[in-house]
Amino acid sequence: MEDAPRGLRESLKRVAVTLKEANIPFALGGSYACWARGGPEPVHDVDFMLREEDVPRAVEVLAASGLRSVDPPEDWLTKVFDGEVLVDLIHHPVGRAVTTAMLERSREMSVDSVRMPVLDATDWFEMTLLALEERYCDLARVLPMIRAMREQVDWDQVRRSTAASPFAEAALLVATRLNLIPADTTGNTAVPPGRSPLWSARTEHPTRPDQSATSSWPATSGQRDGLGQRDGQGQRDGQGQRDGQGSPTSVVAAAHVDDADEYLAGELHELLAEDPRVAELGLEVSVWEGAILVTGEVATEARRRAVTEVLREAAAGRPVRNEVAVTDSRTQAVPSGAGTGQDATSAETAEIIS
Repeated sequence: MEDAPRGLRESLKRVAVTLKEANIPFALGGSYACWARGGPEPVHDVDFMLREEDVPRAVEVLAASGLRSVDPPEDWLTKVFDGEVLVDLIHHPVGRAVTTAMLERSREMSVDSVRMPVLDATDWFEMTLLALEERYCDLARVLPMIRAMREQVDWDQVRRSTAASPFAEAALLVATRLNLIPADTTGNTAVPPGRSPLWSARTEHPTRPDQSATSSWPATSGQRDGLGQRDGQGQRDGQGQRDGQGSPTSVVAAAHVDDADEYLAGELHELLAEDPRVAELGLEVSVWEGAILVTGEVATEARRRAVTEVLREAAAGRPVRNEVAVTDSRTQAVPSGAGTGQDATSAETAEIIS
């Protein structure tokens, strides 16, 4: 066993026993809480979670037992040293206060033969993911922790509580795509105050860089950005809301006027993929200056008409331009109106709904 981890564990046990004997509520936090639950062992320091009002007394009893206290510049923790081992007494991790309820959610576990409360796994991941930022976003460190603790965590709660952080969202997306954690099936994403229900942290951009006021309909080939982003299998990572029966809600009607058209296009694409009347992943949807354009191919004329029907219901009166072609399995993809005495221009005009 390495000397550094052994020394850390001895200090961990010493602090825990001292706090227990003084009846000071606490929970083991930081990387050692993950280690106690099956994760990799840290090699730097030990973290304990305490309520802010308990910190002065904790410092007092720890100093009486031989530890040395240090007053750091940070206002969310206090530091004590057991010899050369640093122990952090944290009372405001990632801007949130340690509360009695949080400590009560902790679980008493045996940590290197000493029983002590260990921070709840869901609370632990909320804090860990919210700590990710531009200067520190090491997913190579986070993913092994997710793998070790995944069955102990309420991942829907973690998603809700970290919804405002694009870095947390990135970590959760990677973990989901690697099948480390279950996908979000609730359809209920937390929305920060003042945002539309369609808002999400990854799509907070007013326009695409290549858009201009004089642009015509955007190109429909290639990959989308924002909510239109697809994975290698054509799946979408959008956050379209659904009702209890899986039917699409009127996402466009719920959007604020300042929501970017591209986000709405992503939502409408997902509606067409999930509505049983259409159920097509390959359709391309663009929203431009309030109107909706949909292109692609479907197998039957009835399904093509269903595309318009679904968009009419969801778009709450917006103009819809349906340029979806019907695929004839015996020949080629045939645009609607071909072979029926109706030219393509007339067919397009018929699909403009004001």
